[in-house]
Amino acid sequence: KLLLSMYVILFIGLIFFLITVLVAVHFIPDEPTQLLVIIPATIVFLIAGFIALKFEVDAGYYECRKCHHKYVPKYSSVLWAMHMGRTRYMKCPECHQKSWQKKRISK
Repeated sequence: KLLLSMYVILFIGLIFFLITVLVAVHFIPDEPTQLLVIIPATIVFLIAGFIALKFEVDAGYYECRKCHHKYVPKYSSVLWAMHMGRTRYMKCPECHQKSWQKKRISK
């Protein structure tokens, strides 16, 4: 349910952002006013992304490929880690080795 909520929040944030930018570009003639509309929309989209990432961190755990330790990382670790889908390059708190660690939902 948390992961579904994550996708819903991201989708709604993206749609809001795109509609706001399109309206600003096509219906507002002067650039300073466009920026006054686009900047808050960008901030709202970023906040939605940070909230969605928090949902991803809270759902499930990561498993180290080296020592198979299962853990829930800190939000900042997940935020700054390189990733491909739900696999992130992070340091294991148990063996302290960096590796591509896959997100697991259930044990």
